[in-house]
Amino acid sequence: MRLSYLVQPADDGQRAVDVLVRQTGMSRLLTKKVRLYGSLLCNGQPHRMIDLVRSGDQLVARYEPDGSGPPPLRTVEGIKVRYQDDWVLVVSKPADLVTHPSYLHDEDALTALLSDRPLHPVNRLDRDTSGLVLLALNGHAHHVISSRPQSKHYLALLHGRLPAARGMVQAPMRRAAGSIMLREVHENGLQARTLWQEYRYFAYSDVSLVGFQLLTGRTHQIRVHCQACGCPIVGDSLYGSKAAPDVLDQLIGRQALHAVRLVFYHPVTGKQETVTAPLESDFQRLLTFIRRRETQC
Repeated sequence: MRLSYLVQPADDGQRAVDVLVRQTGMSRLLTKKVRLYGSLLCNGQPHRMIDLVRSGDQLVARYEPDGSGPPPLRTVEGIKVRYQDDWVLVVSKPADLVTHPSYLHDEDALTALLSDRPLHPVNRLDRDTSGLVLLALNGHAHHVISSRPQSKHYLALLHGRLPAARGMVQAPMRRAAGSIMLREVHENGLQARTLWQEYRYFAYSDVSLVGFQLLTGRTHQIRVHCQACGCPIVGDSLYGSKAAPDVLDQLIGRQALHAVRLVFYHPVTGKQETVTAPLESDFQRLLTFIRRRETQC
């Protein structure tokens, strides 16, 4: 990591560490790592974190525990890069792929497939949810992005129809008793809020194409909120109907949920970035099937 900052008049006479924390979003832990294991230059000369800076000074902080530059990344079939620079990587994850390595998925997780060096997922998608995953390429980028607002948007196909064209689900959630995976709506749970907007209702199939925006980030939030509204996501084996799956569930074979748009602030430029991802082919095929069936009936 190499971070540069031009000292402004408002920073004049302050300690370098305080200026870097306030103006670049650098964490106190990272300033300690730079001090102990990295370097800080002021106008090309070694500088201590506690030394004062003057307006016009050029600060350059370096901390490179894994060698020089950002982590090398691999091209992986089926994982589409939607945004990339030296700080941030945004990819479109296919279904049937976990985001983080785990006991059962050590080498075939998204981050492990993309690089041998650590990547820092800012958001996470369930294994069978497709779409955008934001990965910071170093700890500083992860810290800064996570501390600023983000906007996460999804598309889903639901069984049935929500009670209005648009609205918000406000239903607290918790882990279901006796389960390490299942979540449920419960009055003693954590606050959970989801906005929805219906884009189209297919009357023959009794299926809705709906957009969602997360206002909170609980595990399985959209899936649980849809279940609570009586409109489970098509193909959802955890939160769908307990009856035998219908033809639409079988056609896609996973929850028809896709992270379609992500808005975040870049950790260095501060610019708001918007990244989108087209639907995966299985979702597109299911939507085409539903549309054709609608016109034939």
